[in-house]
Amino acid sequence: MTSTRTEPLSDRVLGVIVDVAGWGAALSGLALVLVVGGNVLLRYLFNSGSVAMQELEWHLVSPIALMGMAYGMRHGGHVRVDFLYERLGPRARAIIDLFSAVLMVILGGALIWFSIPYVGQSIMMGEGSPDPGGLSYRFVLKAFIPVGFGLLLLQAIAQGLMNYRQIIAANDSERAFTTPDAVTQTGAGD
Repeated sequence: MTSTRTEPLSDRVLGVIVDVAGWGAALSGLALVLVVGGNVLLRYLFNSGSVAMQELEWHLVSPIALMGMAYGMRHGGHVRVDFLYERLGPRARAIIDLFSAVLMVILGGALIWFSIPYVGQSIMMGEGSPDPGGLSYRFVLKAFIPVGFGLLLLQAIAQGLMNYRQIIAANDSERAFTTPDAVTQTGAGD
């Protein structure tokens, strides 16, 4: 879904937020490739390695997955059964997408709700790696859970509103074809 001037301002603002998060996920993906490549070079060329660098690999997966899922939903990269979906009309697609968005709002809200105490406990402990030489600040990694699902929740709300507008527009166009077209004039021209 690309941003256009015909979208409501709220949809455009949410779209920019989700797109920025998607770019963050993409940069994390690039960083992951570089870290893995660096680890391989250190291991095989110099017989050396770092626990912190190995932990950084899976630390980078968190922003990729959690910030990338809202971006995927915004741009239609999520999974659905296309061979059935493509055969439906625009109104039926919008209804299915609205139902999916409502389920995603419920799922996102529940995961945010249940992750906040988990993340809060990690922050209060100042949780870090249990391994010697590992990364500290593991709580930052865990903080991506409510942030990522919050972005997904916002995108699901935006998607649901867009689908609701499509359903209403489809209903209005159906009513336009069922109303009588003939209007009789009475007055001075008769």
